Amino acid sequence: MNKITEVKADSLASAMARAFGEIEAATKDANNPHFRSKYADLTSVIAAVKPALVKNGLFFTQHPEPVQGGVQIETMLHHAGGEHLSLGSLFVPANKNDAQAFGSALTYARRYALVTAFGVPVEDDDGNAATKNPPAASEAAPAKQPAHSALKVAVRNLVHELEGCGDWDTYVAFRETDDFKKVVAAVQQKLPQWWDGGPDMPEEFVPLRRRIELTEANLAEGKAQLLNA
Repeated sequence: MNKITEVKADSLASAMARAFGEIEAATKDANNPHFRSKYADLTSVIAAVKPALVKNGLFFTQHPEPVQGGVQIETMLHHAGGEHLSLGSLFVPANKNDAQAFGSALTYARRYALVTAFGVPVEDDDGNAATKNPPAASEAAPAKQPAHSALKVAVRNLVHELEGCGDWDTYVAFRETDDFKKVVAAVQQKLPQWWDGGPDMPEEFVPLRRRIELTEANLAEGKAQLLNA
């Protein structure tokens, strides 16, 4: 009788119930650095839900599936006891047939799937990057751009690629590319406030250095959980 009670206490369902309560409390906490504004990116959503999941013996995996015209993500919730549960699949169209558009769609799909699965209260601001049609010619930016505008675009693209790394090995391969190294070096030299932050940056701004650190920590922990499962 005692063994049956222990199994129930450690089941996937009971662990989910505890974790969901802790996630809700965390996202409502005014002191939570990930939710000082209504918008939270993929890295912030993962950082907000992971402590409650790990504490209760849970972890998630997200599996991209090949589909025409976009990307589809299935989110799986796993329990240390061996149980697992599909939290559903989400399809997001890509507005163009290129790597950047599919990367944006993948990032949006991963973020929105987690937001939906774990009830994270955030605004859908990054949907524009995945689904908005390209601007018409009359809406295109003028030929003359502010200083460092090209670098800022490169940083945003790097962040999208960074958030699209679904596992540690993919991240390590991306980190070793020339594009990654060149953008990081240029930001450190020309846009130090984008690298380390500063008093002139918005409170909710996450510096590139911090984004990279969070990504490394999240993916390293995920790999360790899979190896120890």
